[in-house]
Amino acid sequence: MLSKENYDRLDTNNLYKKEPDDRDAYTYHCKNWTFRVYKNDDDNMAYMLDTYFNSWDSHKIKVTDENIDEFKIVFDFRKVEQTNYPEEYENKDIYCVATNSGGHSCGGLHWVNKGAKKSKQKLINQAQEKVESAKSDLAWAEKELQQLLDGTHYKLNR
Repeated sequence: MLSKENYDRLDTNNLYKKEPDDRDAYTYHCKNWTFRVYKNDDDNMAYMLDTYFNSWDSHKIKVTDENIDEFKIVFDFRKVEQTNYPEEYENKDIYCVATNSGGHSCGGLHWVNKGAKKSKQKLINQAQEKVESAKSDLAWAEKELQQLLDGTHYKLNR
């Protein structure tokens, strides 16, 4: 049974997460363990629908007063947007969750808080890494060129 008070706590705009009760070979088969709530106002019944299929055919769990606190709010969909560049934002603004049939095996989807600014320090660090990588590639190419010019390159001695 689900009390009216607990029914009213559930928000259809939220993404919820629940840890599996048991873990076996099928724990994550066609399940993300992230949920959207489906509410029926006629009888105050609510179900958590797994986001793997995002439909009534999904793995679903009836919400009761006994299990409602097992579902933790991850975020409100109205307050986030998807991003393909999570590494450019502060960790506090990023959510990596499986919210479709790509599941966790495809890396989940990345969401960022709306209005979050890209991290200047992270962008600087990424640029520095690119520069260091380019320097390393250049040094290797220069060494290879010198070996070719000197006639000591392994490809010349086959």
